[in-house]
Amino acid sequence: MMRHARSLLLTVPSIFIAVTAGAQEPSADFLFGKPRGSVAARGAWQIAAASSDIYDFFSEELTIENGDFDSFLFGVDASFAVFSRIDLVAGFEISRASVSSEYRDFVDENDLPIVQDTRLTIVPVTLSAKFYLTPRGREVSRYAFVPAKVRPYVGGGGGFVWYELEQAGDFVDFVDLTIFTSGFRSSGWGFATQAFGGVEVSLTPRWLLSVEGRYLWSDADLGDDYLSFEPIDLSGARIGAGIGFTF
Repeated sequence: MMRHARSLLLTVPSIFIAVTAGAQEPSADFLFGKPRGSVAARGAWQIAAASSDIYDFFSEELTIENGDFDSFLFGVDASFAVFSRIDLVAGFEISRASVSSEYRDFVDENDLPIVQDTRLTIVPVTLSAKFYLTPRGREVSRYAFVPAKVRPYVGGGGGFVWYELEQAGDFVDFVDLTIFTSGFRSSGWGFATQAFGGVEVSLTPRWLLSVEGRYLWSDADLGDDYLSFEPIDLSGARIGAGIGFTF
């Protein structure tokens, strides 16, 4: 009993000191140990590069502009701390751009537009390294870790991108100028690299807000429905924000 009492008397002041030191921080936030990682969900606006010849064909023949492939994306990241300032980040994103169009230079026999719908879905799956430019926080004692209020970071990595390009509606046969109803589709995988930078802001000891910009480079071969075209450009910039939970 006396041994337990002495242990308690030694432990309670240590915890009190840790809590008091944490309370002196502007956010009064602390964790029992360094964070091991985080999970986060984010949304971003994707600005498509759209620099391959399939986009040129769309803009020349149809009432589609490259900016029509800009779209909102949703992403999920799982981060794991491997060093004091470095995380390994597994990421997943999905975006879908849809646009209705018509031929610029052709109409049907009733002088009506020849219309079609085009949809492009892009799904990157990546693995990256994330480097914090400043310390994540500081250890007050062996019992408490105080997260920094603001944590800027940069990073980069690579992976794969799956895409699906679909078109449905009425089309012109350029051989005999007849109009036909059909659908075209292509899907596949391409390699990807990316670079990013942003800042995390602590909301609570566990929750954080992030603001980030990133750029992804990728292309992939088109299928038989678009056989004469070069690989489709899947690159683009992303500007967005997210919410994360530290564990």
